Amino acid sequence: MHFFHWIISVIPLRGLTQRESNASPQVASRLIPLHVIPKSPKRKGLLMRLYYLWQEGFTQVGHAVAALLIFSMFAGAVPGFWAAWVFCGLDFMYILALVPSLFMTARKSKFKTDNITVRNVYEGETATVSLHLTAIDKLNAASLGCFRMDSTLACDESNLISLAAGETTEISCRIRTKKRGAFTIPKVSVIIPEINGALRFASNSGTAELLVFPHPLHLGSFPFLTSGASGIVFAPLLMPSLTRGMDFVGVREYREGDSLRDLHHKAFARYGRPFTKEFETERGAGAILVLDTAARNLREKSSVEMLIRLAAGIGLWLLERHALGRFFIGDDEISLVQGDGGESFLESLARIPPASFRMLSTANTQKLWSPAARPLGPVLRVGLFATEDPLVHKQVILDSHFKTTEELKELISDDVLSVNAKRLERVFESSRDTEVSL
Repeated sequence: MHFFHWIISVIPLRGLTQRESNASPQVASRLIPLHVIPKSPKRKGLLMRLYYLWQEGFTQVGHAVAALLIFSMFAGAVPGFWAAWVFCGLDFMYILALVPSLFMTARKSKFKTDNITVRNVYEGETATVSLHLTAIDKLNAASLGCFRMDSTLACDESNLISLAAGETTEISCRIRTKKRGAFTIPKVSVIIPEINGALRFASNSGTAELLVFPHPLHLGSFPFLTSGASGIVFAPLLMPSLTRGMDFVGVREYREGDSLRDLHHKAFARYGRPFTKEFETERGAGAILVLDTAARNLREKSSVEMLIRLAAGIGLWLLERHALGRFFIGDDEISLVQGDGGESFLESLARIPPASFRMLSTANTQKLWSPAARPLGPVLRVGLFATEDPLVHKQVILDSHFKTTEELKELISDDVLSVNAKRLERVFESSRDTEVSL
């Protein structure tokens, strides 16, 4: 463990907050544990700038040299131990001698980059960031790395490569993920080490966005959807014989993939944005999935991530059967791209901000689902608690309360199914490919 990391871990860093997409009230000052990347504050202070310098400007050899310099300074505080100051002076002179070498290396290394691409992944998997690197002059050594990211991401820099003048290649680095989210990569850099291998120059090539999708639960069967009196409206949606009818029932906002012949020109002219005509069997052929992430207490807040995984599994199950018509997160409708294999659906789930204490205050009162336009199709709600909503036909509830039974699911009523959150988490942790039946 480097000495600089130890200093960062014991000094309270103030004002460290998550970035805006993960914003939540945090304690004003905290101790950063070892092996944890400090969260980047909105206004970078001295300690964060030193950390960036330590991470981006030093190689492993440079880390050892700088750590020995700081250690010798503390050792020199011992009375009579003058040898430590001699070593400290020599170490400092060596570091000063490296600066001109780094400057000359950076000046001589001329290159250009373009086409930064990011491969989005599921949580827990390794993403890939790549770009095209063109050497204007000869590059003796270069690698790719990503810096100043969210603390849940860790970058594995690429191996060093060399390029002749005029040569172009694609270079890639890997990012290890832990949880879902939409993460900004503030600095994608081509790294040029100086000739002695202690310092390096991280040239900023641009920014990128990484989407980490929630890992969906593998839903094998869903008998609850068509069971009971409330399931009668869902049963026809799973019949592949349904086709588009001719009975016009209304309009909705245009979604990518809609036929241009179904555009409603009068609505387009009135509101200034495209609307699509909706027909009776088209609306009946698609269920409406509503994800409600509101949490009333800390226990329910801790189950929000598992709720999103459950909703991902249900949504993909419906998409595979061409039975998902519309998707809402709360009262907001999410535009789904037809025929994309559920990528737009998973992207919307990845962009949901994590549950925070701020959400609890608004969730104490059970707010009913209130879309902008009342849907005519059957509605399936997925949430943390049941509501008496006249617009909802069926509800799947992830119950986070303590259960004496080990059953995964419990039928509360004809239209409410309760799923044991703790039991579902154990199933998910044991094997993410285990089939679950609802």
